[in-house]
Amino acid sequence: MLHIHCGDSSANTLRKSSVPGEVLVWHDPVSDGPTPAGLSVDAWLDLRAEFTATWAGRLTAAGIRATLAGELAALEGSKTQDEVVLWFDACLFDQSILIRLLKWYALNGTPAVLSLIDVGEFPGKPRFKGLGELNAAEMASLFPQRQPVTPEILALARRAWAAYCAPEPTGLPGLLAEDTHLLPHLHDALLRHLEQLPGRDGLERLEREALQAVAKVPLTLWPLFMAVDAQETRPYFGDTMLWATVERLADLGLLAVTGPGHLPRFDDPQPADINAWTVASTDLGRAVLAGTRDAATLRPYDRWVGGTHLTPATLWRWDGELIAPGD
Repeated sequence: MLHIHCGDSSANTLRKSSVPGEVLVWHDPVSDGPTPAGLSVDAWLDLRAEFTATWAGRLTAAGIRATLAGELAALEGSKTQDEVVLWFDACLFDQSILIRLLKWYALNGTPAVLSLIDVGEFPGKPRFKGLGELNAAEMASLFPQRQPVTPEILALARRAWAAYCAPEPTGLPGLLAEDTHLLPHLHDALLRHLEQLPGRDGLERLEREALQAVAKVPLTLWPLFMAVDAQETRPYFGDTMLWATVERLADLGLLAVTGPGHLPRFDDPQPADINAWTVASTDLGRAVLAGTRDAATLRPYDRWVGGTHLTPATLWRWDGELIAPGD
């Protein structure tokens, strides 16, 4: 039996539990960065490794590529297992990886039994933040609840992944309008994905949340993280993802950051004092929040949201509905 997790913390907890089998961690964070359709396997690995290396601290693109290639090879080998169990929770990070893996099995064949644990709540945890907060006994209690992955689930995942990776995000609102109960957390995850398109103010949701958190008073990093996290229904980001967002806003002049050098990055040594940095709003940042400036005009947009490459000419926006470039 093989268990696939998308987090080292939850994977290590499962290894300590009474649940039998081997554990594989899937590390490619497809909720962030380019996921264009139509690439060969080698081109996909190159692109994802190069993107991840831009924010991965001491890790190199070559090392990341080797890790991702090894996980893909393990996925191919998993087809000989008696059972593969996919362990995922409700956040966009997990759900985007889930549809990626289900699409792979749909195209490449499945093991004798492919099962899914797709959990959004847990008894005694009013705001369940995901599998990573469970202990070994709690993790093991989910194992008997696994459900078989049906052809209908595979078909839904294929359509969702195709819409996620399309060059234009026009297929996603249609999916939001459908009955996607077979993957019960997919709807909210795809909505959160669309909210990473810029709004009418030119801000992506995480950028807007970071600006709002310091609009009235400067904050050090940990209080900033907690303030932004409180605005999310489901956990969406990790600390280094937020710090990268803060640095991007500082480069645009919307935030001012003071402290000992650049903010901590993935795989950097743990800073001695996470609150050695302070983040404050600027007049320009407050103007964007007030709606008198469009943040999209402050930058030569070159950013990916799934398979959509956002540039000044292809600047799709989301304000509860899709706004086409130029509208």
